[in-house]
Amino acid sequence: MMERDIDDIRKEIDDIDDKFLNLLHRRCELSVKVGRLKGEHNKDPLDPSREAAILERLTALVHPPLQESMVEKIFTDIFSISRSLQAKKKVAFLGPEGSYSHQATYAVFSQDAQLIPKKDIESVINEVAADRAELGVVPVENSTEGMINRTLDMMVTSRLFVSREIMLPIRNCLLSKTSMDKIEQVFSHPQGLAQCRHWLMDNLPDARTIETASTSDAAVAAAKQHNAAAIASSLAAELYGLSILAENINDLSENITRFWVLSRTRNQIAGPAKTSIIVTLENIPGALYNAIGIFAGKGINLTKIESRPSKKNPWEYLFFIDFQGNLEEDNVKAAIKEITSYTRDVIILGSYPEGREVY
Repeated sequence: MMERDIDDIRKEIDDIDDKFLNLLHRRCELSVKVGRLKGEHNKDPLDPSREAAILERLTALVHPPLQESMVEKIFTDIFSISRSLQAKKKVAFLGPEGSYSHQATYAVFSQDAQLIPKKDIESVINEVAADRAELGVVPVENSTEGMINRTLDMMVTSRLFVSREIMLPIRNCLLSKTSMDKIEQVFSHPQGLAQCRHWLMDNLPDARTIETASTSDAAVAAAKQHNAAAIASSLAAELYGLSILAENINDLSENITRFWVLSRTRNQIAGPAKTSIIVTLENIPGALYNAIGIFAGKGINLTKIESRPSKKNPWEYLFFIDFQGNLEEDNVKAAIKEITSYTRDVIILGSYPEGREVY
């Protein structure tokens, strides 16, 4: 009786799979047609606002046992497949393979890109600026450790644009070829070490910490040295032949890194968006207060203000500002125009859909 019931259910599942495959095939055919039309009008296959709108519509229809994250994962892969039928891109990322930047890049561009690992953030940005890659993926902010200063500094001079953002939950692991009691040194990116500072003090208080350019570089170093470990991803353990001694060792469980996808051209997008700009304020009393007041007066919500030394003149600062709003909206256009009276320079980084978590 049970076997007959299971067979009946499986037959229904097979029927659904057949229908799903036929619909997927039709969707791909339509993607090819869209690609031809985009090619004729010199439009980029990557349309973050369109993809964001699809996810917003579909996730609103989700109900148990299906979960929003499941639908997002499925359709992120479908988007990449669809783009691959239109054109393939070169995408640079902070490597080597196995880094969190690699995970974020692969989550979005698994099918439609040649992924190019680079040794540092500067190399990723230079790869795009020099037209050796169409896109670059760089970390810009961690939810527990703050902004990535090297990315911010490079964006001032690179004149690249932000086309989308990616939110990646970080699940740090302790990786090694030896046992916990024999570990004398721990390698990781400065962010990785900072995110696991208290765990290291409690579990490996005598181990020396050594900074690396990326978490995957840390895994490479740990694989080559005796009595060494790395704080890196589970993917890095698989790629570099290391054992996972401890999982999810972040001091704070909610640990998310925000990445920017960079391009040489600024996309005009439709619908709700986040916008990033860089401003250099005039060195006059109330300049920052007045600049912020402009956004408030236009009903624009600021989500981030970060200052960095300008590196041009002593005690001169740049301000990285994120706000909710699209550069195509009238109130945003008015605010950008008005803010110029309090600034020496305004660099527009672009508007892009607010990022969703990827896995």
